[in-house]
This record gives sequence, structure tokens and C-alpha cells, in this order.
Amino acid sequence: MKTFFKAILGVVLIGGFIGLLAYGLNHLQKPNALERVEQRLDEAAEEQKVLTENEQELKTKSENKEWEEVDKDLDK
Repeated sequence: MKTFFKAILGVVLIGGFIGLLAYGLNHLQKPNALERVEQRLDEAAEEQKVLTENEQELKTKSENKEWEEVDKDLDK
């Protein structure tokens, strides 16, 4: 009877160890915040390559206008 319980205990311990190992390895595969930020930056850079010269010029003008408005608000 003791060997039966030892066998069951061994199976449970090994199963628990394998379960914890799987959980830990799965947790390591999830991207962290820095990887997500880098991915978004890469996607934004890829979108920049797609813009035509006219679209890039318009975007630059709009960004400059927004910064000028911020500067005016700060100067008040």
C-alpha cells in the first residue's frame, strides 16, 4: 500500500514540476513593455517609408504648427 501512495505522490510531484516549468517558460515568451514600444516604433518607421514627398511635407508642417502652438501656450 505504501508503494502505491509513493507512486501516486511521484506522479503528482513530477506533473506539478512539469506544469510549473511550462507556466514559467510560457511567461518568458510574452513580450514585455520595451519590446512592444520597439515594435510600435518599427511599425511607425515602416509607415514613414510609405509616405510620398508631398505627404511627408504636409506632416512636417502640421507637426511644426502643433509645436508652435505649444510654444505660444508656454510663453503666456
